[in-house]
Amino acid sequence: MAQDKNLLPLTEVTTSNEIQLITSTSTSVQPNVLLRTGVFTPVGRKVNINSGTMMDVTTDLVNLELCQKEGYDSVTVRGTRLNVETDFKVWCGIVLVFSKLGLSSNTVHLKFSEFAKYCGYPSRRFDKNLRRQIGESLERIQSQSLTFRRKGADKAVHTGMLLKASYDGDEDKVELMADESLWDLYRLDYQVLVSMKVLSKLPRAEVAQCLYLYLLALPENPIPVSFTRLRERLRLESCTKEANRKIKTGLKKLESIGFLSGSFITKNGEQFYCIDKRFKKLCNPLEASPLLDD
Repeated sequence: MAQDKNLLPLTEVTTSNEIQLITSTSTSVQPNVLLRTGVFTPVGRKVNINSGTMMDVTTDLVNLELCQKEGYDSVTVRGTRLNVETDFKVWCGIVLVFSKLGLSSNTVHLKFSEFAKYCGYPSRRFDKNLRRQIGESLERIQSQSLTFRRKGADKAVHTGMLLKASYDGDEDKVELMADESLWDLYRLDYQVLVSMKVLSKLPRAEVAQCLYLYLLALPENPIPVSFTRLRERLRLESCTKEANRKIKTGLKKLESIGFLSGSFITKNGEQFYCIDKRFKKLCNPLEASPLLDD
């Protein structure tokens, strides 16, 4: 991954390739596990945000240092449903804040205006309404509870994506606290560079935004993705027929903005999407460039 002088260093990950991850207010490095699981989902007006169910993420998190050290072999996450329109932006801001300010401490203090900038919001949006939105989003993110257990033993630990979040609109201050025992969450598997430009091209299209995050996290040359898997990832509460329609519309939106090219197939009554190419930079879908391929 090439180093851009306009990008801020996230953290150095010691691997055989000596990779250095980078992030900025226009891109965000995210742990692959959070993109392929249903942590961030479409949340329409009719969806009960408090209907979040427990998700088993053992397969994705069992290699955490905490699991290896304490012998935990079961990991679940539970909390209020997180949307991709606001909550994902705020989460990207949290990642960026700790990458720049949290390397020596698990607690950071900064001005609200600075934090809002890290979340990708332009200065013209820095008002009372945005403070309220970000404050509510921090509450939802802080509600994400991670539970680590050892099967067959009376042993468990409860923590979260964010241990503490507080803000003071009058004093223009934000305080964030993370669990230091989970720092290596961001070194698992491989990390994905999420483009805020792509998300901005999909306003009020949360299904398409979530599909972007999921498809971005897939490995190169992925097998056809079933609509059943996509329904599970999006956690859509509508009937199967309506959910499939929303998924198909979302995939077509991704094609229309130049991120994706592929085809729809049906096999044994199940619909699949076959990914041909994904473009790391948006381009005219009719002008595919090999420089942008996976």
